[in-house]
Amino acid sequence: MDLENPFPNGWREFTPPRCPVPHCPSTAPGGPRFSFCSQGSYRRKCDGRTVPRFGCGVCKRSFSVQTFRFNYRLHRPELMAPLFDAFVSKTTQRQAARTILCRRDTVRRYLLRFAEHSRDFHSAVLDRAAERGGIKGHFQLDELETFEQNRRLKPVTMPVLIESEMRFALHGETAPLPPRGGLHGRTLEKKLELEGKGLVRTSGSREAVKQCFAVLARVASKEGKVDVTTDMKSSYATVLEETMPGRYVHTTCSSRVERSTSNPLFAINHTLAMLRDGLSRLVRRSWGASKDRAWLAHHLWIWIAYRNYIRGFTNRKSRETSGQLVGVVARRFTKSNFFEWRVLPNL
Repeated sequence: MDLENPFPNGWREFTPPRCPVPHCPSTAPGGPRFSFCSQGSYRRKCDGRTVPRFGCGVCKRSFSVQTFRFNYRLHRPELMAPLFDAFVSKTTQRQAARTILCRRDTVRRYLLRFAEHSRDFHSAVLDRAAERGGIKGHFQLDELETFEQNRRLKPVTMPVLIESEMRFALHGETAPLPPRGGLHGRTLEKKLELEGKGLVRTSGSREAVKQCFAVLARVASKEGKVDVTTDMKSSYATVLEETMPGRYVHTTCSSRVERSTSNPLFAINHTLAMLRDGLSRLVRRSWGASKDRAWLAHHLWIWIAYRNYIRGFTNRKSRETSGQLVGVVARRFTKSNFFEWRVLPNL
C-alpha cells in the first residue's frame, strides 16, 4: 500500500486491505490469508454519511470503512481542522475550548489523537526512507529549555534534530533537568520538601540526545560520513561516538556566537524559534507552560508533522514542504488529507 495515499479511490470505493481487529490470526506472520465479505452499511449520526460495513472471514469480527479512518469514533469530527490550527498557532487548550465551543477534555483528547497519528506517520516515513537508502544532508541538533509547573524547580530540556538545509525535523524528545541553583525562601523549602519525598530530579538530557542521534544513525544515508553540527556541549561528542562510531563528522560552534544568518547553527536556532512561536507551551514565562512534559512531547509531534508535511517550506516556496524537498515524501499534505486515514501496522 502507498503510505501517502493508501486508498486513492476514497471511502466510496473502499476495499479493506487487512483485518483491523487486533490479534486477528490473518495479521500474524504465516497466518491464514485475509478474506472479507460485505455486511451492508450504517449511517453515522454525527454527519449522516452512509458507511459500508464488512466482516472478516478469519476472526469473524465485523468492521467498517470508518475503522480505517482517522476520525474513527469521533463524535464531533468538525472540530478537527480548528483544533489542529490552534495546536500549531500558539493557542492554549483553554482558549481553544472557549473559541471553538467545546470542553477542555475534548481538546486534550484531540491533541493526543493528533500526536499519535503524527508520530506514527513520521515513523513510517523514516522507516521507508531508511529502506530506500537513507536521508542525505547536513544535520544539526540543539536543546530548547522550558519547564513544567515551576520554572526554577522543574526545568525541562527538549533536544530537536533537523536536516539543516531543508529544515526537516527528524526527531525530538523531552527530558527533565535538575532544579536551578541559587534557590532561597519558599522555593528552596519546596525543593527540600520534594527531595524528602524521594522526588529527586536528575538530568535526562544525555539520554534524550542519545535517542535523537539513534534515530539519525538509523535513517542517515550510508554513503559517506554523516555531517553533524552542534554547540560545544561536551556530551554531544561522546553520545555521537556511542551511537555512530566512525560514521560522522562533528562540527561545533559556540552558543555565544550572535544568532544571525551567518551563524553556523542558524537553521536549528530558527527552527527552535519557530517552535516557540507555534506552541503555546513554549511561550516564555506564562501560565501556558506545560504542566506535564509528556503532553509537551505529544504537542511536539503535532508540530513536527505540520512543519515537515503540511506547512510550506518558506513563504516563497509555499507549494513544497520540507518533507518533499528532503526526498522522503512525494506530495504536500493538507490538514484534511493528512488526517484522513489511520496509520495501521503491517499495512
